[in-house]
This record gives sequence, C-alpha cells and structure tokens, in this order.
Amino acid sequence: MRTIHTDHAPSHAGPVPQAVEAGGWIHVSALFGAHPSERAIPTDARAEAEQLFDNLVAILAAADAGLTDVVRVGIVMRNLQRDRPVFNEVWARRFGDHRPARSAIESSAFGRPGENARFLVEVAAFRE
Repeated sequence: MRTIHTDHAPSHAGPVPQAVEAGGWIHVSALFGAHPSERAIPTDARAEAEQLFDNLVAILAAADAGLTDVVRVGIVMRNLQRDRPVFNEVWARRFGDHRPARSAIESSAFGRPGENARFLVEVAAFRE
C-alpha cells in the first residue's frame, strides 16, 4: 500500500492520509471543499463543490490518475434537497461523459465543528 499526498489539496488533521493506492486501486479519504492552504470552506455551495473537485483532481494527479479513473463516489451532503442540484451541475461538467457509480446521503454530523461544510466525498478510482 502506498500513501498519496499532495500540498495542492487539504490534509487531514489526524492520522488520516489524503489517499492510499494498492493494486491499482486509489481510495481517497473523506474529502471536503476546503482551500488547500487556508483550509476555509467557501460560503457559496457552487464554489465549495468546485473546490472539492479541484482537491480531488489534485489528489488523483498525485496518484498518476484522473477523473476518468474514478469508479465510485460516496457523497454526504448536509442538506441533500437544497444542495444536490448545484452539486450535480458541477459533477456533470467535471466528469463530462464519464459516469462513475455513486451514492448520496444526508447527514449533519460530519466535518469539524464550525466549518459547516456542505459536502464530503469518498472516492474509489482504478488505474492499471
């Protein structure tokens, strides 16, 4: 197993890697739309989703992969009905014709207190 890290995406505060790679599979740990250096979550849902995808692209690039290698995405949204439409717009533009499997659930119990992140994703990608 190889640990993946890039300074172009936010790191976790605890002992959690940004991602790990094993046997061609890349598993991205809980990922937020925080700015990599400032760690701030944008106040706008679209800006947060865009930053989240920027972070994902950076982590995948550090693993020599890209969005077309993504196989599955698990999404947690703080308010699914309110925020899913804008997230879906960003998703469709970023992934283009590529359609990984996905699930989405609503929960208010994620992220650090006070950050008020709207989105969290966990990603599995495969690179041969």
